[in-house]
Amino acid sequence: MAAPDLQAALTGARLVEEAGSLLTLGEHPERMVAHAFERLAELVPYDLATVLLREGDALRVTHAFGPLATPQLTEVLIPVRGNLRLQNALKPRSRPATFEEDDPGQDTFHGLLEMPHGHSCLVAPLRSQGETFGLMTLDAMVCRQYPESVLHHVGVFASLLALGLKQAEHLGRLAERERTLAEEVSYFREAQRRDVLQEPLRAESPAMRAILDQVGQVAGTAATVLITGETGTGKEKVAQTLHHLSTRREKPFIKVNCSALPAALIESELFGHVKGAFSGAVAARKGRFELADGGTLFLDEIGDLPLDLQPKLLRAIQEREIDPLGSEKSRRVDVRLLAATHQDLRKAVAEGRFRQDLFYRLSVFPIHIPPLRERPGDIADLAQAFLERFARENRRPPIQLPGAVRTQLEGYAWPGNVRELHNVLERAAILSAGRELRLPPGALPTPEARTAATLSWDAQERSYLEGLLRHTGGKIAGATGAAALAELPASTLLSRLEKLGLRPKDFRQG
Repeated sequence: MAAPDLQAALTGARLVEEAGSLLTLGEHPERMVAHAFERLAELVPYDLATVLLREGDALRVTHAFGPLATPQLTEVLIPVRGNLRLQNALKPRSRPATFEEDDPGQDTFHGLLEMPHGHSCLVAPLRSQGETFGLMTLDAMVCRQYPESVLHHVGVFASLLALGLKQAEHLGRLAERERTLAEEVSYFREAQRRDVLQEPLRAESPAMRAILDQVGQVAGTAATVLITGETGTGKEKVAQTLHHLSTRREKPFIKVNCSALPAALIESELFGHVKGAFSGAVAARKGRFELADGGTLFLDEIGDLPLDLQPKLLRAIQEREIDPLGSEKSRRVDVRLLAATHQDLRKAVAEGRFRQDLFYRLSVFPIHIPPLRERPGDIADLAQAFLERFARENRRPPIQLPGAVRTQLEGYAWPGNVRELHNVLERAAILSAGRELRLPPGALPTPEARTAATLSWDAQERSYLEGLLRHTGGKIAGATGAAALAELPASTLLSRLEKLGLRPKDFRQG
């Protein structure tokens, strides 16, 4: 290679390297492309440099630089069909090339720009993952001859330009996705806060007033709280209130129902996993601990946590570290833990189903919510608050709670607690045409309600579950199954039925 040619090649390599560095800075696409083309002009002088991106059967001018560039040129659509020059340039294996005057097809900007006879046009394809998604053009008002080394460097530049454009496109999508996610998080967090404020814990009875005092005392601390009580008593509402009153209120409140997750998945759900940790782990995934970092993690039905996972949970609480599945490196987390269960964890410890050290670590500050049958003084206030919310959400006039209905509600034992109360009220509110609530026939088992005080809890629960199974024909799962109507995990309901000696098949018809 002659000395001038070698010097030109070295200069071209240097300029393309500089341009490539500019294309990977991640700055605004327009500035990025403009700065890169400024460097390229030192290798290939041009009067017009453009980027044309495919849009259906046409090419759209997205960037234009040089003396011939005008605002009107940008966003112009150039048809590809019938133009052999553009069709050849867009072929999968095309290389940077110059268009000659006698080549078939029209000039790229025919009808848009007046180009003199004998001008030069250099075109290079823009490709990503084997697909030609556009062209780069360099037009000069005079005829120029481009040696092979220049065509090579222009091809390298076009490859870097394609990479930079795709990077900018992906970064733009990621930024938009982040904005959307941030808006969604803000919306749901505000909705959660609004629910707590609009429907706070009701405390008419002495028992619930004592619970509110406890909540106020512990909310501002980092202490772990164990919330106990029968299903449907409002344990999650207490957890949400604790979070809302804490200094972590602006951070996530993440809930995990330990009884609703399959044992094979719960470790990954809690602690996350790295790519390839197990069959099907095609990508890394954060667990609930990491999602709750800086905020509150609420573990509902903690009594159903598998025994072999309890040591990992204990370590996460004590050391504030988690070990994602498949990872050799621990990760620090800052999480305030709240747990809830309807089970007797002391009994579970005695039976070897729950670790004693984990029980003591969870019950730093225990809060027990009494069942609704032990605090009838709260029923009227709970009912009125629910009716107000129902009317507001369904754009209905206010629904009043008559004294006779209040007496009926306060006389029933509510084996399903607040959850059952809300279910009964919602159905009654839908069926009530006027301004006063009317309980439909059979909404409450009146005879049993009169003798509820003399019945044991097991007897009341058995009566409730028998009625539920009769209503569903023994069906447990699905939207119309007994588990969904009772708002219980199917596994929990089946466990209750087994304890009471009730078999779903005995209630199936046919």
